[in-house]
Amino acid sequence: MVFTYKSLTTPLHILISKRWTGLGLFAFKKPKLSGKSSLLLCCCVFLTMFSVNAQVNAARTVAAKTGSPGSALLPLPQQMQLTDKTFTISKSWKIVSDRASVPAEVLKGFQEDLKNAGLPLSVGTNGSSPAIRLVVKKGSVKIGTSVDTNRAALTRQAYQLSLKPEAVTITANDPQGLYYGIQTLMQLLRAQAPKMQLPEGEITDWPNVEVRMIYWDDAHHVEKLAALKRIIRQASTYKINAFSIKLEGHFQYKSAPAIVEPYALTPEEYREMADYAKAHYVDLVPFLDAPAHVSFILKHPEYRKLRLIDDINYQFSVTNPETFKLLDAMFSELINASKGSKFIILSNDEAYYTGKAPSEKAMADSLGGNGKLLAWFIKKMADRLHEQGRTVLFWGEFPLRKEDITALPSHIVNGVYNKAIAADYKKHGIRQFVYTATQGAEPIFPNYYPLHTKTAVMADGSDRSSGRVADMFREIGTAFSANLSSFMGVVIAGWADAGLHPETFWLGYATATAAGWNNNNLTPADASARFMNAFYGPAQKDMDSVYRVLSVQAEFHTESWDWIASPWRPMIKGNSDSLFLQPEKDQTLPLLPVPETGTLAISNKTYPVNAQRLTTAQAMLPRNKYALQLLKENKSRAGKQLYNLEVLESVAAICGQNLRMLVTLNQVTDALQKASSAGNPSAAVKQLDAAMEMVSKLKQQRDSTLAFVTKIWYKEWQPLVEEANGRKYLHQVDDIKDHQPVRTIDLSYLIYRELHYPLDQWWNDVQKVRNDYAKQHNLPLVNKQLNWEKYK
Repeated sequence: MVFTYKSLTTPLHILISKRWTGLGLFAFKKPKLSGKSSLLLCCCVFLTMFSVNAQVNAARTVAAKTGSPGSALLPLPQQMQLTDKTFTISKSWKIVSDRASVPAEVLKGFQEDLKNAGLPLSVGTNGSSPAIRLVVKKGSVKIGTSVDTNRAALTRQAYQLSLKPEAVTITANDPQGLYYGIQTLMQLLRAQAPKMQLPEGEITDWPNVEVRMIYWDDAHHVEKLAALKRIIRQASTYKINAFSIKLEGHFQYKSAPAIVEPYALTPEEYREMADYAKAHYVDLVPFLDAPAHVSFILKHPEYRKLRLIDDINYQFSVTNPETFKLLDAMFSELINASKGSKFIILSNDEAYYTGKAPSEKAMADSLGGNGKLLAWFIKKMADRLHEQGRTVLFWGEFPLRKEDITALPSHIVNGVYNKAIAADYKKHGIRQFVYTATQGAEPIFPNYYPLHTKTAVMADGSDRSSGRVADMFREIGTAFSANLSSFMGVVIAGWADAGLHPETFWLGYATATAAGWNNNNLTPADASARFMNAFYGPAQKDMDSVYRVLSVQAEFHTESWDWIASPWRPMIKGNSDSLFLQPEKDQTLPLLPVPETGTLAISNKTYPVNAQRLTTAQAMLPRNKYALQLLKENKSRAGKQLYNLEVLESVAAICGQNLRMLVTLNQVTDALQKASSAGNPSAAVKQLDAAMEMVSKLKQQRDSTLAFVTKIWYKEWQPLVEEANGRKYLHQVDDIKDHQPVRTIDLSYLIYRELHYPLDQWWNDVQKVRNDYAKQHNLPLVNKQLNWEKYK
């Protein structure tokens, strides 16, 4: 049997409902979740629980269908002819390469990969047989149809892989294409581990667009350098060739020392990371926000004078010459530390207030509006960056309008696709990326498999019922097939500023960039199944079920508490529409009841957790246990992805701790009610003691869960601390945008709502009632402290 396909002229894609909400013609990329608990939650949960087995079985069917040769390949090659005949590569094989055309680091990396896979091969001479031959020869591989019109850039990334007994040959026009051919060969080998067998056949492959970029958000944490290298290397194995990293204060700026956080990359470390990325054909892309999302700068008193509005730390004044001077210096430092990189991102994301303050209004009016003023600022910054040899990505969104496009320089690249004005950008000579996200505002785990399987219309009007992977495929596929822009890439974001671990983003990163490489004949379900096999290895056991459980339980984690006006945090000062003062939103639950002194009667018999939430939590606990068991089993099977599995374990622990807390609070209420109706004083006190003991154990579980998560996350993260290395962290929240990690200095933001649930007061009140009652009936007294707000 021969497994064959070639690229289709018209891409196949999944059509699902529109996700983004817009303001004018321009879409916001990162919507916030509703502050109200969804009424759909409890209505859908039983359907979800009953349908989960059907969903898992469907996923297994997809995996079975893709159990053919090449089923673990991601991205999917453009042309692939593989048979069901296989041959074995043994240690007697050699690697043969032309040292003049094959970079030494590529050959060395290939040998290391083979050795790690259990196949240490030495380098042989041209006459060696059997052998894996590496050939780089200009014009040797012809490419087919593509969305990107820059055929020269695509040709450099093309390769051909010939698989025959006694001879495996990777041919490429350029070392970059050879590197990608090696990644495909390694995926084929790993899929058959430990047998070291390959299918006979041939693959010819090239990308649909030149750039497949992922955005790595280190705004509120920073990985250690070794971890960042691991991440970049891993990205390159999926033919991801651009890595944009947002560091904010985690770079040691000499031009802005006040903003540098306790742990920050040095220029030398950044340069080392850039060089490492380049060796793996990944462009390290510096990222700075401007003029908005800059509270990490403007919260510092040294830069208050650069604020657009004096009492708001969210946005720069673009007309202040000192703003340009500061940004120019900061960008220059990043450029100097990443020599050889091609791109840079000037993120003008959500610059709501441009032109609205008195200091900017006159200039905005003279230019022709707020959008024209933002275009003026973008041009000024982008021209300067272009002079330094960088291709500048920007976000073509509000307050920019269609009529403002001609005020922009044509050398920049738009990172946000909008069908309504795509042709206008193309007409002006501005090329285009397709932006999409593997996560937007979910605080625990990306919404890969939503809880609301029937309908999941969010507060922003977006439909998440199909999940993140299908959503990203739809956005990329519809943009490519519309053919309104001059496309050159895709950029896949994940916003870790919501507080979750970016290691959870890989399913979205690998599948969506695969859609950028080749979105023909690849469905979201097929891509997800391929990811599980490629990422976790052929021995992985039901990892798709783990992702389904974590997706649903993380969504329930957010939905299972009530939203209130926050009494703990400063007022928020505006949104995209206007400036105003209103309380920020936070979460809590109804209070536990306190028995009446003397009688122990419960005047308020309302449970903290309503019946629907309680039923849902009880039903989810076995699934949480199942996910943890699967993760434990896969840790013994997965090999190199142990850290990723540990992170998923930590997510399961966070979800499980929330489920136990919800169930326990109602059990405490039951014990208090039993105390009020007990037949004798001793039995009543026993029930009161049982209620307090349950709360005490709940605290122990919460603290041990946080300690467990901290231990795992800090394996690759630098610790989040108030002071280190002679620098202090200025703890001040963003006046406009709420980022959960900013609520605390350490990882305790993960239990922020629990810490503010007033159980210390409840404990003291119940203990006083208990002791008064015990004293009245000559029973022993107790004197214990809960210290609910203490977690270390």
